[in-house]
Amino acid sequence: MVAAVLSALLAAWMVCVQPFVGRQRYRLLLERLRHDPAARIRHYRRGIVVEWWGAAFVGGLALLAHSRLRSLWPPGDNTAVAAQVPGIAVALVLVTAVYRFGGQATRRALAVQLRPVAALLPRSSPERRVFALLAITAGVCEEWLYRGFGLAALRWAAPGIGNGALIAVTAAAFGLAHLYQGRVGVTLTGLAGAYFAWIAISTGSLVPVMVLHALLDLRILGLPLDAVPVPDFGA
Repeated sequence: MVAAVLSALLAAWMVCVQPFVGRQRYRLLLERLRHDPAARIRHYRRGIVVEWWGAAFVGGLALLAHSRLRSLWPPGDNTAVAAQVPGIAVALVLVTAVYRFGGQATRRALAVQLRPVAALLPRSSPERRVFALLAITAGVCEEWLYRGFGLAALRWAAPGIGNGALIAVTAAAFGLAHLYQGRVGVTLTGLAGAYFAWIAISTGSLVPVMVLHALLDLRILGLPLDAVPVPDFGA
């Protein structure tokens, strides 16, 4: 009973509160960067701590329920889907290389794409190191929360739910979690979340999506971020 109540509270937080907290945190980051160059690193570090605490909370829920979250997942052992992961990783590297070496046209396109999150982009070597830790943390913890807990919680709340609905609902929650990125960001991350959920359900494992998610975020470090204008913090 305790696990059920805590699970409902966590789900409500993830869907109804966290997106707006995240958007407010981004706005505060913009304000703090006007006069505090170290604000970005502190933002990264706080994100790392919060995500690991969230992952630990889900682990505690699993212990309270005396079962593994995996037991509530749709069974899946599609090795063909898992085999896509190396190919996708190579594709990410190639796309990153295109942006890095593709000339002014691709740099302008990158600037447009990353403008909504420009304040979050690492601009110095210390920031890049902490950002790398944040990217790995996001890959592990967000998959544990949105695909691990999310899929299991939905299966527990609606035992007859189909895989399509599982994918749609968890993808919507994941997209909404990126509300600070604006409508386009919410849409794109929602689509990524749908793809991750499909892989997790198909393979019955979080490992492939954790790896892909981390690589997707780590690719930022390979992009020519000097092409993305620094926000006008004085505006």
